[in-house]
Amino acid sequence: MMMALKQHLTFPPLTVVWGLLVANGFLIALMLALAKTATAQGVPAITYAFWQTLIAGSVLLLCSAKPRAMFERRLTTYFLISGLTGIAIPNATAFYLVTKLGSGFTGIMYALPPIFTFLIATTMGLEKRSWAKLIGLSVAVLACAWIVLQRHSEMPQANVLWFALGLLIPAMLSIGNVYRSVAWPGDTKPMTLAAGTLLASAASLGLFAQAIGTPLVSNDFGHQFLGVIILQGLLTALTYFCAFELQKRSNPVFYSQLGAVAAVFGLIIGVVWFNEQYSLSIWLGALIVIVGLKMSNRVSGG
Repeated sequence: MMMALKQHLTFPPLTVVWGLLVANGFLIALMLALAKTATAQGVPAITYAFWQTLIAGSVLLLCSAKPRAMFERRLTTYFLISGLTGIAIPNATAFYLVTKLGSGFTGIMYALPPIFTFLIATTMGLEKRSWAKLIGLSVAVLACAWIVLQRHSEMPQANVLWFALGLLIPAMLSIGNVYRSVAWPGDTKPMTLAAGTLLASAASLGLFAQAIGTPLVSNDFGHQFLGVIILQGLLTALTYFCAFELQKRSNPVFYSQLGAVAAVFGLIIGVVWFNEQYSLSIWLGALIVIVGLKMSNRVSGG
């Protein structure tokens, strides 16, 4: 009976991949919203990112079937590069910008990696050259650029350097997407890889915070910070567990589209949670992002 139930609950691989993509995108958008809540109260972005990754990595390490596997020397380089490019640098940057430009706009930065990932992957021979897919991804990225320009026109007081800094997010994510696929340790479970990557990210952020004199603990943060960061840590553990499962089941270009899903959810959360205002042209841009991604996936068959 259990076998029959298990077979009945088995979903097609494509359904699982798309389910992971949508769930992951929502969790990333929620992560940015929680970060805005904390950093708006004076918590440094690096401090928040440190505790977020430390808690999440510790939770996944405790849940891992073979926690000792994470400490194998052969995985050290993988964790360090994956942690810096995929988590530490983009998240710390995003947490800083989210109070400056809003959670909706910051989420848009997570939608830009697909085109860069595609170019890197095709150059390395990891992805077949496809003009149709390139056009679809280009449509999505151009729509994101349109959203950035519209948002800047609606926020004339915003520093141009903030928008430039935002490009560091997709740049690092693109490098991380390709690296994780190329260097993926085939005999290591996704949960172990996620735990090691998160803890390596936490170690990097902690060292950087100490180097620039940013406190990791302070009475100024208040009791509310504790509840928010614990919730953030638990959600982040789930986010990156799903992310590594998604990367295992897909390819770098498909995985990179995760950011576009997060961007759309980011706009919705920005309106519902923070009463952020977005013009009709920005919502139209978000719709075109989705259309571009649909075009690229129709070519690749998902």
